[in-house]
Amino acid sequence: MLVLASLGSWLPFAIIAIVIIVFSILFTTRYQQKRNRNYLLTCICSTSLIIALLTASLLPTDVILVSFMKNSNGTFKEWTQNQTTRDHIQKYVEIGYYALYGLIIAMAFLINPFLFFYYEEKEEEDQTAAKRICGAIKWTTGLLIFLIILLILGIFVPQLATLPTDNSTSEWDNVKYLINHFDSSRLQDSISFAIFTLSIIGFFLLTIYTGYGSIAFPLTLIRGKRSARLQQETIEEQRAAIQSQIQIIKKRYPRNVTMPPRDKRKLEELEQKNIALSRNEESIKIVRRSFFFKCRFIYRPLQIIFGVLLLLLAILIFVSLLLSNINKSIHFVNFKQIFAQGNKTLPNPIDIVLTWTGQFYPMSYIVLSLLLTYIIVTSIFGLQQLGIWYLWVRMYRFSRGRTKPQAILMLCSLMMFIVVAINIFVYLLIPQYSIYGDQHYAITANNGTVIIKQCTQYVTTDQCQMTVMGRIILRFFYKVWFFGAVYFCLSWLYLVVFLISGLIKLFRNRESNIQEFTIERLLQDDNDEEDPLIQ
Repeated sequence: MLVLASLGSWLPFAIIAIVIIVFSILFTTRYQQKRNRNYLLTCICSTSLIIALLTASLLPTDVILVSFMKNSNGTFKEWTQNQTTRDHIQKYVEIGYYALYGLIIAMAFLINPFLFFYYEEKEEEDQTAAKRICGAIKWTTGLLIFLIILLILGIFVPQLATLPTDNSTSEWDNVKYLINHFDSSRLQDSISFAIFTLSIIGFFLLTIYTGYGSIAFPLTLIRGKRSARLQQETIEEQRAAIQSQIQIIKKRYPRNVTMPPRDKRKLEELEQKNIALSRNEESIKIVRRSFFFKCRFIYRPLQIIFGVLLLLLAILIFVSLLLSNINKSIHFVNFKQIFAQGNKTLPNPIDIVLTWTGQFYPMSYIVLSLLLTYIIVTSIFGLQQLGIWYLWVRMYRFSRGRTKPQAILMLCSLMMFIVVAINIFVYLLIPQYSIYGDQHYAITANNGTVIIKQCTQYVTTDQCQMTVMGRIILRFFYKVWFFGAVYFCLSWLYLVVFLISGLIKLFRNRESNIQEFTIERLLQDDNDEEDPLIQ
């Protein structure tokens, strides 16, 4: 029976792992520049995504494994009666988490930064390969020193952390009992400290990009794109107006008449706009001639239906996170205990759905995996739409087949940070289910009636079995409460970004049918063609 349960938990993970590998490779090659494709870059970026996505995909396996351990009547199954056996089963999941976390640290602090700075050095003229490598090592060394500092802090800070003493409740005593039962080594604390520091960055990115993408993606599907015919007519009118202005300036200054610098600059600007519009016009004509465009009356109704379903899911996520945060606020004691306050005054829709589907294997696994997939897809959509900004300056934009090496590395690194933060986001979204799955336990009332209740973090370990991720999160936040307080505050920021993004998306113009050329993008593409080193 133990073998069958393990197979039922790990077989879906193996299937998902194959899908992740294929997706990561296709994603990297799709966004990378088509000219002179770099296979080392493809390998590193794909590996980064694979590691991060595998870490996120462990959560459904982790949850379904503990759910398998109990019967519907609240008793442990025969093969999980012993606590040692249950801990032994989960040991492989824990090893998997920490191994993947170690790889994420290596990719985030060493390999990805080295490759990023190497390509940055390539853009400098007269740089030999040796100088580029030395320059990349110099910048990467700074991040390595930062990593060492984090690891050292991780060894000592959790041991020195001040734990809540005032206003502690009996429930808090139960949480402390759980954490003490699953005590961690200093090596685990060190890795956790580095990972959760990265997760704060990832969670902030998640609030911005996922908060925008989770509402903008379904609304984009529902609203559709602009009329291609009207868009082509608009481009043609703009070209005609610009060409008329160009002709006026040229007629004003024949060949034997010197053109003033002001008009010369204006003429150059108009010619660049004309070239950009010419490419846009060519692109929109290709779109209108495509087979996919001609089939729009067939797939458009399906696109609207799919968009409505995703919009309902986005609203469900928003409502569930809002109710979860309100629950924590209602039972607020202090920020040191905020992460462990799982009292349920208000219902959690997603938690209810996942608990109900847990009765039908593998429905709960599929639903939780689809939830994680939606969060990841909308994060990618948000990154593609918003790009990377430094204050008011756009550093990188992402477009299919045209993304520079530095940008694709940055994209994969940001996705890695976001995916690492997803497990914490899921904990805040569905705290009970992410810790105990659909487990229940039985208690006997004073009149002898047996009552079946859902497992919470306020029960002892001989009644319910925690997931490994729930154990890691609660154990670390118990020792370093500051992280839990930061995540709680950022979850409110996610809700604000979600609402603002929805309003903006509703009142903005619909999406273009093409990736429009601008003067800035035109000049950037010309520079890329002139300098083959950045390929």
